[in-house]
Amino acid sequence: MIFPHGETVTVLRAQLVDDGYGNPVGDWSTAGSIPYEGCAVAQGTRGSEILADRNAVLSDLVVFMPSGVDVKATDRLEVRGRAYEVVGEPFDWVNPFTGMAFGVVVYCNRVEG
Repeated sequence: MIFPHGETVTVLRAQLVDDGYGNPVGDWSTAGSIPYEGCAVAQGTRGSEILADRNAVLSDLVVFMPSGVDVKATDRLEVRGRAYEVVGEPFDWVNPFTGMAFGVVVYCNRVEG
């Protein structure tokens, strides 16, 4: 489902490179991007906590994207100019009574501070 008054959300995908220890890590400096229009963005929880002796602001979003989008658990989403980490696997939401595909639900978060 595309929301007629939705907003554009961009999927960011990093190329995997070796970290020098034989582990693949994402190189976000060369990440590719694919914009998707008609998305809905809802605020999840917000809070602050102490992480490693620092105060941090945690922001969670729930993003509803059109069916068929190419988004993975290892991606980031750019929403309103800010990058958020995708949390868990995106979920393709289908009505169990009609089979109508409503879209893909993506949970994401951002830690600042």
